[in-house]
Amino acid sequence: MKKLIAILLTVCVLFSAMPLAVAFNTEPTVSCNDPTIYIAGDSGKIYYDNGTKYFSIDDMFALIGLESDNETVEEEEKDEVNPVLEAAINILIPFILEGIASGKWDNYYAAVEKEISEIFEPIKLDENGNIPEGTVSGIGPSEQNHMNYTMTHNITNGKGQYDEKAYNFYYDWRLDPMELADELHKYIEAVKKATRHDKVSLNCRCLGSNVAMAYIYKYGIGSISNLEVGAADATFFNGLKGLGIDVSTSNGSDFLSGIISGDFGIDGNAIVRFIADTAYFEDSFDVSPVITTTIELLANTGVLDKLTDVARKELYAEIEYGIISALATATFLTMPCYWALVAPEDFDTALTYVFGEKGSEKRTKYAGLIEKITYYNDTIKVNTEEILKVAQGAGTNMCIIAKYGVQMLPVLKDSSVLGDQYVSAGKASFGATTSDVYGTLDEEYIAERVALGYEDYISPDKQIDASTCLFPEYTWFIKGCSHGFYSTCERDLLLTTIDADRQLTVDDFPYTRFIVYNYAENTFTAMTEENCDIGSWDAEDEIENPQTKPEKTTSLLVSLMRWLTAIFNAIRDFFTGK
Repeated sequence: MKKLIAILLTVCVLFSAMPLAVAFNTEPTVSCNDPTIYIAGDSGKIYYDNGTKYFSIDDMFALIGLESDNETVEEEEKDEVNPVLEAAINILIPFILEGIASGKWDNYYAAVEKEISEIFEPIKLDENGNIPEGTVSGIGPSEQNHMNYTMTHNITNGKGQYDEKAYNFYYDWRLDPMELADELHKYIEAVKKATRHDKVSLNCRCLGSNVAMAYIYKYGIGSISNLEVGAADATFFNGLKGLGIDVSTSNGSDFLSGIISGDFGIDGNAIVRFIADTAYFEDSFDVSPVITTTIELLANTGVLDKLTDVARKELYAEIEYGIISALATATFLTMPCYWALVAPEDFDTALTYVFGEKGSEKRTKYAGLIEKITYYNDTIKVNTEEILKVAQGAGTNMCIIAKYGVQMLPVLKDSSVLGDQYVSAGKASFGATTSDVYGTLDEEYIAERVALGYEDYISPDKQIDASTCLFPEYTWFIKGCSHGFYSTCERDLLLTTIDADRQLTVDDFPYTRFIVYNYAENTFTAMTEENCDIGSWDAEDEIENPQTKPEKTTSLLVSLMRWLTAIFNAIRDFFTGK
């Protein structure tokens, strides 16, 4: 329970704007004929103090009393006052004495920004989105040594082929993707020279896809006018053999984009589903059924909704802009890379939430950062699909993977979006039409699509229509695999497709475009109506989102029975010593 509270506290209070990437990396079974450069997301450690210390996701847990793998944390520091507890006290004083008492919130906002900023000080960027003067890049010594070595050596396996992780582009994921594009370009050119290959492929995950989009645009397209006429650099694309995009955030990360544009909310049933998924993908994670059924009962009786509504109406509505702004600039939103994860349709609203209206003091203070993130949004993000069309039209092999069947992070007003915890299947696939987690696509809609000849594009579980995505023949949907879980199956699919001597399609593989992933056995299976009902939870619209009076009565009774059963089992286990 302590770990659960810690995780939810870190996620909800500090945004957890960093998508937690838990990569299960075993050696791939497929190797490539040309070098493949792997570009991961934001899971790498950020080094500081001249590379002697680092800041990682584990450190967030350590701050609130959980263990950290960071060997640079001194033993004596563990006996000091918990920094989060100390910060909380300093924040609560103006919250209670000035905010609650008299409705004056400015000192509370200032306290939030000051206290949280101190915790994140080692990795924060300055007002221009740059690494502060006097500090060094966030890439660690071992990562830099690996890159230096691979830029000068031809690293093949026993068959003269290239494994995926042989060439790994490490980068400081805090920075502007447009700046990172320059570093990627230098790395790629060095790899080509070292290997004497004129072609490479890029295998990108999560935030890595944003870096790849900036690189392709900057060095292969050059200007927005070239997007319109398709005047791509033929030499550049002749050297880009394949582009693999796995769980892309190029169109935005739903949970981050929603939170900083005012879409924050709490959904009890979504929390229960999120807990179930966390337990499923992390074998050591276990939460008592008494806790989960209690949350479910509170949600289905309307108690949680009422508490949330009261909090939003009576308190959060008053401090919404101020608290989002304070938390954002105190934590990850000084980093241009996270602005790259904001959906284009949310960008202007997010700017207002974080920096205030045009002409505000914060807009002036962060003018340099705003200029960077606006340029990326207006140049790359709103043109992502056009950039991909240019690459595909120039002959680059494409492989796009989207995932779903996992509960989205339960911090949005609507947590029923179909996705992989952090990104919706619609955004990751560049345009697929989806249902929510509760049900299926409308029957009338499906009938219309079938009549138009798109029957094969409707998933067997009737939750996805792939015909509307950008490249339906080169896009695969994996059900039952979370955003951060990188299976060898999807890796093999990516490597096989991007290194092929022609563009492979969903028809070239036995599991077609809709795949069921078996976590226990690490296998892919073609989705059918018989095997599509998988996962660690069932989302029942009538139970979790009741509309009519009979549905509400049924929901209450089901939740009550589950809660009583959990209580009974807990009592039984106590007396039997289990």
